[in-house]
Amino acid sequence: MKHAYILCMATIAVFAAGLFTTQAKTYHLTVQADRQTQQWNRFYEKGVATCHQYTLIDSYWKRGIGKALKFGHDSAGFHYWRGHGILHDDVGLVKAATAASLTLDWTNFDKVYDTGRAVGMYPMCEISTTPAALAQDPSNKVSASYNNNSPIKSPPTKYGWNQWMALMDSIVRHVEERYGVDEIRNKWYFEVWNEPNWWYASFNEYLTLYIYTAAALKRADPQIRVGGPACQGNYTFTNEAEIANLLNHCRSTKNPVTQETGIPIDFISWHVYSDNPLEVNGINGFLLNPNTAVTVHRMMLDNLRTSEFSWFKGPSMNNETGPSSRVPVQRDLHQSASWLARTIHLLNEGGPEYPPPDMFGYWAISDIYQEGMNNTSNISFQEGNYGMMVRGTPDYPPSWDIPKPVFQAYRMLHKLGNYELSASGGIPTDPYKIDDGVGIIATASREGNRNDSIQMLVYNHIASSTQNSAPKDSVILTVENIPWTGDVRVQHLALDTVRSNTYTKWRSLGRPARPSNAQWDELRQAGELAHYSPETTTSLTGSTFTMAFSQNYFSVHLITLSNPNALPVKKPVVESAIAKSNALRANVHEGAVMLEIRGTEQYTVNVYTTAGRNIFTTSAKGPGNTRISVSGMPAGAFVLECRNANGSLVKQLVLTR
Repeated sequence: MKHAYILCMATIAVFAAGLFTTQAKTYHLTVQADRQTQQWNRFYEKGVATCHQYTLIDSYWKRGIGKALKFGHDSAGFHYWRGHGILHDDVGLVKAATAASLTLDWTNFDKVYDTGRAVGMYPMCEISTTPAALAQDPSNKVSASYNNNSPIKSPPTKYGWNQWMALMDSIVRHVEERYGVDEIRNKWYFEVWNEPNWWYASFNEYLTLYIYTAAALKRADPQIRVGGPACQGNYTFTNEAEIANLLNHCRSTKNPVTQETGIPIDFISWHVYSDNPLEVNGINGFLLNPNTAVTVHRMMLDNLRTSEFSWFKGPSMNNETGPSSRVPVQRDLHQSASWLARTIHLLNEGGPEYPPPDMFGYWAISDIYQEGMNNTSNISFQEGNYGMMVRGTPDYPPSWDIPKPVFQAYRMLHKLGNYELSASGGIPTDPYKIDDGVGIIATASREGNRNDSIQMLVYNHIASSTQNSAPKDSVILTVENIPWTGDVRVQHLALDTVRSNTYTKWRSLGRPARPSNAQWDELRQAGELAHYSPETTTSLTGSTFTMAFSQNYFSVHLITLSNPNALPVKKPVVESAIAKSNALRANVHEGAVMLEIRGTEQYTVNVYTTAGRNIFTTSAKGPGNTRISVSGMPAGAFVLECRNANGSLVKQLVLTR
């Protein structure tokens, strides 16, 4: 995170990039339900940032963020978490070192990764920070605080690079033994450091660190994924810029392990917030600007296609982002929610030339984060924080992980279907022109050629204004060519100044620093997704449906039309009697089935539609756990069967997603 910008702003500043008007407008939005434009890309669910890794298991506030990760995974679909400082001394992996040996304690290291894996998520394993036992100068520290202990930024070269490389080797071998070689190769990322531009006096120091770290990680297993540099702020990808410098260095530098030219790099990463300095095509970074991340991303893709960098074919990701690199109160408000919706929409509309980033990680999932101390005396509700969930008080569990408005937007985005539909009438999706007003994302959930659900995310974002949310625009929404007849069920959820809004509720309670239990219960209720109007079922007129509503500035609505006569939604798990096998157990999360195999048996796993059509077949072998992802499958019901080597059915689950 960008420590130079950690400024707790209790009052709202004005960020004006243009004229602000409150004149109401009317938007006529039209969706063609029979016109699919592209598969909807859920890149925004790929990852989320968590600050310091130790906070997964404990923190100043007497608890960790494990429950927040589970909530994020189950209700927003997050697949990866990314945190700092797994080698920091509070995790305690490196207990002692000499020129000939390392003394390692895996206790907390394992607790961190076990916590994230237990909720169905995978780590972006950020290799940082320097353990004191390996630091060239343990007193050389960063102005941050992890458990009241500032991270060391001195290079890990007290005994040269050999012991650091031995540590990298030990880490890879340990996690492969604990979690399985296939998982580490195919699911984990190993990222070398975090924002080296404020960790090191010169980028050349970081390049040396990357060389020895990446070479050692790949020495342990050449098939794992290694990358970086997780650089901070706006970089224009010139030869002097960090990513360009790293790629050129990897192409031309001698590998200390293989003695051949070339350092491995499998992905690149950077951090761009809406208000990072940016001057490209007339767009300047400022608070709540959805164009900043899009502009930098497209600039990155353009330059990766040049002859100088065309050899690099790996993923590129903005794995730390947000509506501001600072902590203005807007981060707690619904303004961040409409910023998120607009940013995701812009990033998804670049077509084949500009596909979205491979990861877009919001910083951070919880107010339990420890950079800059984060007001450790206040253990409950504090405005001006980076997190998407309130930390709560340690002695009242209902206060934990209450969602802020921006997380509500993630929950709505997670409810979109897998296929985008043609929609018109909203503001344009031009990343080089700031357009304020109402936009629409329309999707459909399909099973084969059948379409039984249409989702429309309608947002009203004003990037070039103050925080005034009172003005309203009128929306007339028409859905044409609905692919079923008869009735339509209408659900209308809303996030605005009063609905689904914990911050507004908190202010109405008098902004208590330490709410009472009764007040926490009210805040918990306000953190539920609220209906704009009651759910209804109405008769279709032909194949067209029309509705009208008003929409405040900085709001996000989700309208879902569904066929009430379609396959009914079942509970997440319905096990038949045959599923009671003690040798094989199954736990179901929203995006995955976790199979726990007690013995050494191997099973064939088949997934079918309820009509009997095979979706895919895979295998699972014990002992241990196998995760079977269903996040990319069509919405609806399906059947999972496990058969043993003799072909006998030992478990059958009927599931929905």
